[in-house]
Amino acid sequence: MARNGKAHKQAPVGVLAHSRLSPAEAHDIIRQRLGRMAGQWDLKAADIHRLTRRMQTVSYAPGEVILPRGVRGDCLGLVVRGQVAVHVGERGATRLVVLLLPGSTFGEMMLAQGHASNAGLQALTRCEIRFLRRANLTALRDERTSERQTATLWRLIGASALLLLAVLALMLTLLLPASREALAVVPMSIGQWCADWELDVCTSQAWQVAVNLAPGDPNPRLALGTFHWGRGDTESAAQAFEKARSLAPDLPEAYNNLGLIYAEQGKHDEAIAAFRRALELEPGIAATEHNLGASLQATHSYEEAVAHYQTSLALGGPQASTLLNMAIAYFEAGELDDAELLAHEALGMTPDLAPAHTVLGAVALEVEQPEIALSELQRAIDLDAGYGPAHFYLGLAYKTLNQPAEAIAAFEEALVHATDEVTRTRIRRHLNELYAE
Repeated sequence: MARNGKAHKQAPVGVLAHSRLSPAEAHDIIRQRLGRMAGQWDLKAADIHRLTRRMQTVSYAPGEVILPRGVRGDCLGLVVRGQVAVHVGERGATRLVVLLLPGSTFGEMMLAQGHASNAGLQALTRCEIRFLRRANLTALRDERTSERQTATLWRLIGASALLLLAVLALMLTLLLPASREALAVVPMSIGQWCADWELDVCTSQAWQVAVNLAPGDPNPRLALGTFHWGRGDTESAAQAFEKARSLAPDLPEAYNNLGLIYAEQGKHDEAIAAFRRALELEPGIAATEHNLGASLQATHSYEEAVAHYQTSLALGGPQASTLLNMAIAYFEAGELDDAELLAHEALGMTPDLAPAHTVLGAVALEVEQPEIALSELQRAIDLDAGYGPAHFYLGLAYKTLNQPAEAIAAFEEALVHATDEVTRTRIRRHLNELYAE
């Protein structure tokens, strides 16, 4: 993606290069990927099985293009056999960023959100790829929407019946451990139904019942942790994810979720270790690659952060946000041309990104173009008046133009929105200089 001439190590993603996935292995991998999209597409367990069976297998000869860059593939691909090269960059200046082996997937964001491919994929050896098309998911979602509109009352009645059944079953089987664990399926289902309808108290209570019924099952802990995390209760979320990890040490979701919590708390070394472990357990996950890149960037490991961002993009990860993070990383590393290029790419995908305009303004300041910087930074503030870095760089621009009153106002506004003491110290230093004039 970047054009700074630096080479990055190409890491293969997947299992052994000369192996071939068995049908059972392929089914498990696709089931896991679709499981992460179940909420977005309203998928049930039977739907996931049906979609997996509908996947089409396509064979490619060595050198054959599987997916050109910039094309809307609208699909999720699973490498069943062979090796697939993932290239980024414009035509004539592409380079290899990752090698996909059997067990790797690509295109999650193309499937989930219909994004165009940010990378080109080409068969290095004879390959077999299984594809799931977005049209299949769309048809299922429309079917589910229609069913929900016509059956809301029956679902309410059914939920009440399930709750009554759960209470009766609990009374009869509470002393039998095996029965307790089997019964946990009932409150898990009730909790999911309540979550779909945004009934928070019902959701948390149902999933807590599931935790109590099946203390050795990590899944209720993951569900409860995700619930707490979404509502800002970081401590409860961390406790739930830690317990899930202790129950299932090879569960990648637990490590990724803990990594997000560590990152929010500023514990980026712990976050990096957690994200790396998640990728060891389940390679080829675009969101985890993105998360790892963000924590590496926070520790000023810019080159490695960019490498993971590029891998995330190649795997179909979040496009605009990843491009934006790469732009910020390049700016912080002093690579101004790359920072400007990627900020423009991010704006090409999402025009109202205040941080992208802030990067462009900061770059303009670095190359001594404060008037251009003012325009970009004011645009950023118009889009998001609460974005602190835009106010900070606006203050620098006014200070450069020898407009102290405007600079003071901008820095004071930046101080209001600052989120850490390091940033506050930088702002106060500039304010003290201006106050002393």
